[in-house]
Amino acid sequence: MTTIEVESFLETFQTLVMASITPEGEPHASTAPYIRIENNFYILISTVAQHGRNLLASEKVSLLFVEDESQCIQPFARKRVMIEASVSELDRDNETYSQVIDRLCAHFDPDLVTSLSNMGDFHLFELTPQSGSVVMGFGKAYRLNEHMEVQTQIMGQHQKGHGNG
Repeated sequence: MTTIEVESFLETFQTLVMASITPEGEPHASTAPYIRIENNFYILISTVAQHGRNLLASEKVSLLFVEDESQCIQPFARKRVMIEASVSELDRDNETYSQVIDRLCAHFDPDLVTSLSNMGDFHLFELTPQSGSVVMGFGKAYRLNEHMEVQTQIMGQHQKGHGNG
């Protein structure tokens, strides 16, 4: 498994699945369109939505990119990348904010992105990878570092049956 293979897999997605934490500490799964600049992921989402409020309240999020079920050969070994990331909001007066909005406009419907970015409840979040893992099939699981580089293979013990033997 190479870092380039992980990059190629990530390039096939326009949306990410995220697991955030509600202010009450409950898990919440959702999805959002994103762009990636270098190692960071950027999402423009509403704080009317639960996931937007969650990201304002917590500095942690988990991201999931998973192979389409219709393309999957073996559901138990579905290809996926999981990323633990830190969350920060980009203020509208931040120089990076306008650069990211421009990139979102280039990648998605520019009229829609412009309209959403002008709404007061839409916030731009930067999701910065801290660590992660990638699974590309049975026995093909690897740890990722904060730069999304493949580090070590994850080895597990597979036992037949149950118990101590």
